[in-house]
Parts: sequence; C-alpha cells; structure tokens
Amino acid sequence: MNVFQAQKEIYTEVANTVLASFPTCNIRNAFVYAPDVFPTVAIVLSGDGSTHNTRDSSHIDKFNDITATVDVFTNKAGSKKTEAEEIMGVISDKFYSLNFNLVSCKPSSNTSNAQIYRLTATFTATVDRGGNLYTRS
Repeated sequence: MNVFQAQKEIYTEVANTVLASFPTCNIRNAFVYAPDVFPTVAIVLSGDGSTHNTRDSSHIDKFNDITATVDVFTNKAGSKKTEAEEIMGVISDKFYSLNFNLVSCKPSSNTSNAQIYRLTATFTATVDRGGNLYTRS
C-alpha cells in the first residue's frame, strides 16, 4: 500500500464516522474557502515524505509521514462554536483511534464571512508499506 492509498482509506473512515454522527454534514476532501452548505468539514490529507532513514536497499520508503488538516465550518445561530466543537470531537476521537496525534486545534479567521465559525485541527501519523498507522512523537 502506498501513502496515497492510505490517505484515501483514512479520509473514507473519518468521513463515514462524521456522517454517522452528523448526517447533514457536508464532507469535502479539499480546502474550502467559504462553504455554501453548513456544517461543512474539509479533510485534507498530505504525505509529508519519508520518515528519516527508512529507505531500504530496494529504494522504497518503509515509512511515510501523513498530516491531516481538518476545518469545521458552522454558522448555526447562537451555537456555532458548540456545534464545531462537537463535530471536531468526533473527528478527533476517530483520528486518535487511527493512531494520529493532535498537533493543534484552534479557531481560524474566516475573512470571507464573519458569520461563519471555523475550527482548524492538524493531526499527524506515520504509515508503513502495509498501511499500518503509527503514532509519531
């Protein structure tokens, strides 16, 4: 399994978990500047290259780092922050169960529309050739 296949599987697992708890949530696999449907979750996974000194004589990386950046956008009157935190809680629990570490989670400016609340989190893990995920220190 390569890092791109792993990313697709991770995205699918996280998206399905979110939809099980929030069936009206719009899930995207690309950066969203200003969504037109709420709530929206954007899950962007990127391979950060090989983990230091893990290439063997076949010139194939044994391990690759993966970073997931997740944005939750809400505009629910009176409870935007609460709704975003509830959705992000489900997302965080899923990433933890997949052996990802939470690097950061904080509100982000949404300059396109101040009525939209945006919560951004970054998660990291390491994946091996077999698709196994490892917590990265």
